[in-house]
Amino acid sequence: MPTEIKFAFRREPAVIRALFFLAPFITLLAPRTTVPALIVLAIGCVSLALLHGQRLKALFRLDLGLALFALATVYLFINASWSQDLSRACGKAAWFALVVLLSYAACRALATWQKRQLGIAVTALLAGLAVGVAIVMFEEASGRFLTVLLYNVLPFTRPESAKALFLNDGQVVRIAAFELNRNVTVMLLMLWPALLCLTWSGDKRWRLLGIVGLCLAITVSVFLSTHETSKLGLVLSAIAFAAARPWPTATRRAVWIGWCLAFVLVIPLAAMAYKAELQHAEWLPFSARARITLWAYTAEQIPAAPILGIGLTSTRKMDLEPEARLKAIAPQGEAYAWRAGPHAHNVFLQSWYELGAIGVILLMVAGSAVILSVARLPRQTQAFVLAHLTAFFATVAFGWGMWQSWLMAVAGLAALYAALAVSFYRAKQPTAEVSGA
Repeated sequence: MPTEIKFAFRREPAVIRALFFLAPFITLLAPRTTVPALIVLAIGCVSLALLHGQRLKALFRLDLGLALFALATVYLFINASWSQDLSRACGKAAWFALVVLLSYAACRALATWQKRQLGIAVTALLAGLAVGVAIVMFEEASGRFLTVLLYNVLPFTRPESAKALFLNDGQVVRIAAFELNRNVTVMLLMLWPALLCLTWSGDKRWRLLGIVGLCLAITVSVFLSTHETSKLGLVLSAIAFAAARPWPTATRRAVWIGWCLAFVLVIPLAAMAYKAELQHAEWLPFSARARITLWAYTAEQIPAAPILGIGLTSTRKMDLEPEARLKAIAPQGEAYAWRAGPHAHNVFLQSWYELGAIGVILLMVAGSAVILSVARLPRQTQAFVLAHLTAFFATVAFGWGMWQSWLMAVAGLAALYAALAVSFYRAKQPTAEVSGA
């Protein structure tokens, strides 16, 4: 055996620990690092699988799910050709393709890992998550003490956009609470894979303590934040988990139907909410009232290009035009101006607006393949994965623009963490479990 390969085998545990500790830890503290984190973590998983004799061709083999995402990717590149921001649209389509390839290859690689490798990865993942959550909780409780200190000691670390920073004589005195929204989103999308790992880890007494502690810490962190989307995602995912434990088949079908109906009904629901004047409902959070107006405006524009859409990322480009800037100020008494903004804050509506019916159908079918594939997983893991998917769907339904690179990377990391948890469960079983629907 070559000396380099022997050295790689000796260093393998340290490499796995570093990869799976740093990925959750760093992305919890700085969510925009999800892009390099996904790339490094996925390449690390694939490289270790190849080192143990797996073939690269097997990790990238074409199956129905990958074929559907490949078809969607091809359409994204075609759709980008009529985007008002061609270079950015092509870049986002390329990143979408890379996220899909990295996610599929890494998930398949993890399925080939040995029990010892998986155990090391799970321990490191849980440790990175625990430390990251503890720091985020401290930041929430202390008014971002550590971040304020960092920005004042090292001013070059401040973000380019200063809208969230409150300054006094050049010193940061406060940071807007919404700046932690991304951190909370990353945390939520690690919860269910981490709980699945904990359920099959260690001594029963310590296992229960870990599960309760993690649930409490993340629940407190989410509800201390100002991110209403994560709060809703946490509640909905908990409901999905509770339902899937006794009824995995019915819950899986419900999640699948919900995914499809979200695409089908989003336009009429957006129009109905505005017509019902929910944008003035005081019982709704300010951000929700703003979204009612934003969604209604976007829904009204869709009939102008219903089949092909206006082009990937065009919404953002149009929002930067001088005419759009003049409409940016909301009338008195309104939470949001009558405009589209840089994005729809809703993947389902943004898909209709920018990609048209063709893009909607392709994304709906590709997502359906992911949801229905849960039936092939071991029965004991299905509730965790369905809750995980529900949390992600809630995030993209209300939270962010669909082409934000960090969010697409979060989707890839979410898939990778779920694959690790399921592979760890399988490795812990004395005999192969036959999945049950």
